[in-house]
Amino acid sequence: MTSVDPITEVAAICDSCPMSKRVPLLLLLPWLVFAGPVAAAAQTFGLDGDQAALAARPQAEWVRQAQALEKRADWAGLLAWGQAWARADAKNPLAWFVQGRALGEQGRFADAIAAYRQNVRLAPGDVFARNNLGNAYRDSGRPREAMLAYRAAVEIDPDYIQAWHNLGLMFYLTKGQAGVTQALQKLQASDSALADVWRALAVEYSITGDMRVAREAVRVLRGLSEAERARMFGILFAEG
Repeated sequence: MTSVDPITEVAAICDSCPMSKRVPLLLLLPWLVFAGPVAAAAQTFGLDGDQAALAARPQAEWVRQAQALEKRADWAGLLAWGQAWARADAKNPLAWFVQGRALGEQGRFADAIAAYRQNVRLAPGDVFARNNLGNAYRDSGRPREAMLAYRAAVEIDPDYIQAWHNLGLMFYLTKGQAGVTQALQKLQASDSALADVWRALAVEYSITGDMRVAREAVRVLRGLSEAERARMFGILFAEG
C-alpha cells in the first residue's frame, strides 16, 4: 500500500497545464480491474509512564515518537503510544489518528473506524482522517461508506487528489465497468464538464498516475458552482 507524507504531498493546481487527451473509455476501464483495493493510498501520520509526566509532554515529542514508530512499522508500539497520548489529551485528534493508523495496519478495521471517527468528531475538517476512514470501511467490506468518506474528504478539500484516486477506485470496484459507463453517460447528459472532471479523476488519473490530468480536472472542478458539484455527486451516488 502506498503512503504519502501530507507535508510533502502538494496538490497545487497548475493553471498552465493543458487538459490531457481523452483516452477512449472502454480502453481505460479494464485496467482498473488490476488496480484493486490495495492501490488505495493510506495517509501516513507524517507530521512534523506516569500520568503527570505524560500530560507534561509537549506536542512535538508526541509527534516525533509517532513518526519514528510509524517509520519502523512498529504498529503495536504506535498503538500503545497513541493510546497513551489519548489518555494524556483525549481531545487531541492526532492521538486518535495515530491509533487509527496502527489499528488499520494490524487489520483491526472496526477499531480503526472507531478511532478515525473520533478523530473526525474532534476535527471535522481533517481530510487525512476521512481518507483513512474510507480505507478502513473499504477493508471492512463497507464500500458505500468508504465512498462517502472519500467524498467528504474531496468536498472539504477538492485539491486532495489522493482521496479522489481512492474514490474513483472504490466507485469502479463497487459498480464495475457498466456502472462507471452509465454514470459518465448521465453526467454527460447533465453537463459535459462534470463528465470530463469525473472521467479524468476517476478513470484516467487512476490508470496513468499523471498528476497533470488530476490537477487540470481539479482546476475545472473549482470553476463549477456548488450546485453543479452537488449535482455531480448526486448522479454518482444515486441508488440503483
